[in-house]
Amino acid sequence: MKSLETLLKVAKRRLDDLGIEAAKLSIELDNLRAETAVLAAREQSEVELASTDLQLLAMMPAYRQRMAQQIGAAQQCVVEKEAQLEAVRERLTAAYQEKSKFEELLERERLRAEMARSAAEQAALDEAAINRVGRD
Repeated sequence: MKSLETLLKVAKRRLDDLGIEAAKLSIELDNLRAETAVLAAREQSEVELASTDLQLLAMMPAYRQRMAQQIGAAQQCVVEKEAQLEAVRERLTAAYQEKSKFEELLERERLRAEMARSAAEQAALDEAAINRVGRD
């Protein structure tokens, strides 16, 4: 029974660790999405500014190409983080199922012990009753 309790503690710890990892990835993902949005907004603002300035307008194709590369790289990072987060969520689901199995096994063990204790009590009561009947 002690080994099941230890396994349950380990499973809970693993579940906690995976939850922390998922939270960190989620924060990183939010930051990457915000970065992508900032890059897109900055590009839009520069395009609007360049529409009134001929010198900036001449440099705009190279600028837009560079911004497209940066936005593409940021979006690729978002896709990778989403994949990592999905993998952690799958591991989190598996860890939860494992923890649930240990909890169920512990409950079964507790019920078996309770039934054995109850049977021993009943046997003791039956023996006491038989002894009383035998004396009378």
